[in-house]
Amino acid sequence: MDSDYYPTMYAWFDKCGIISNIRTYLRQNLVNALKGKDLGLCQSREVKSAKQYVYDMLIAEYLFNHNYSFTLSIFASEVPLLVNFYNNMLHRSDGNDKDGKDGSKHKLQSDYIEHTLETLGIDPKKPEGQHIISSYLNSETPLLLSILNYINFSTVNTQSSVREDPLYDKEIQANLALEANIIDTAKIRTMRRKIIQQKQLYDDELRTKESKLKQQASVIKHQLSSLNVKLEEAQNLMQSLTLKEKQLNEKRDSEARNILQKEIELSMRQNFLTQEANRLQKERNSYRKFEDDLKKLQRELVKMQKELSQGAQNQCGQTTSVRNIHVQTDLENCTLMDECKALQREKLELSNLVQEQRSRIEQITLRSVQLSRQLEEMRSLRSIVDVEVPVSVTGVGANVIVSESSSTEDILQDAKMRLKRLEEESSKADQYFCSFVSTSS
Repeated sequence: MDSDYYPTMYAWFDKCGIISNIRTYLRQNLVNALKGKDLGLCQSREVKSAKQYVYDMLIAEYLFNHNYSFTLSIFASEVPLLVNFYNNMLHRSDGNDKDGKDGSKHKLQSDYIEHTLETLGIDPKKPEGQHIISSYLNSETPLLLSILNYINFSTVNTQSSVREDPLYDKEIQANLALEANIIDTAKIRTMRRKIIQQKQLYDDELRTKESKLKQQASVIKHQLSSLNVKLEEAQNLMQSLTLKEKQLNEKRDSEARNILQKEIELSMRQNFLTQEANRLQKERNSYRKFEDDLKKLQRELVKMQKELSQGAQNQCGQTTSVRNIHVQTDLENCTLMDECKALQREKLELSNLVQEQRSRIEQITLRSVQLSRQLEEMRSLRSIVDVEVPVSVTGVGANVIVSESSSTEDILQDAKMRLKRLEEESSKADQYFCSFVSTSS
């Protein structure tokens, strides 16, 4: 299927004219590209003979006359001195198209014709030259074909005379062989020079390409080294970032733990301060009550003094007894004041003892909390330990725990009993003071 597909497609494209259209399109593009270039820059450095230029002009005129544009463009690129001829022929052809004359289409000027004939060794003023010029101008054949036709015609006429003179024929053949050998050697030399020039050009191109490739390789190596350095820097940065993240996480955890501990301490202090505030408020209230009682006693004393003063005015005869009574009352007042001061001192001492007992209770509570935490930690550690621990060790640990817990409970109970006793003593002192005040009044 594949072997038949390509030839059938090629045949179909050839029948449709696609391939020929593509070829003509490419040739036309090449011709247009070569028309816009200065072909004189492609001139070789060799000095050519006048005959070579004439030969080139005859071939170009032949190609131009037969509309071989592609071949002419390539030939003109190798023969740069034909530019003026090419432009002149185009100008003349355009002018003849406008005039409508097709007989003189694609014809050279008369001076070009005479010059070519003279360089080829044909005198244009002689009948041979006139015959060639008339045949070229009166027919559509190019100058090259008209010259060849004349040479063919002249050779046919001169064959009879040439056959009669064999020495002349041998000389002609020898001259032709020498000319052919000279032409071949010249062509070989030119070919060698062209090959050497091409080789030098290729060598230069290879050297430039090698230098460019070496430069590119060095640039690529430098880029690779810089990329490796950047990769190492990036890896180091990543490692440093990971370490910093770990450190930050550890700091956050430690800060969170510290915050929790501080919050716990603050809550404990807040509770302690609230308790102290309540205690101080109670003491203030008791002190205010005591001050109120003292004020009442002072008022009663003032009343009694007034009553005594009034009784002294009313009972002038009983001055001695009144004085004695006044002295007694003064003494009683002094003793009462002394007893009040002693009671106040005792109250202050009791309040100090209560504060000391409370501080000790708080210390005991904190110690109990610490011991409970230690007990919990010990229990958690013992839960992790293997089950196959000897029974005796577990029994000893249990006794230690029971002893610790029992010691803390005993301390708490003792503190509570002391507080109760102090409260009872303070209440008894208050009752005694109240009863003393009532009896004194």
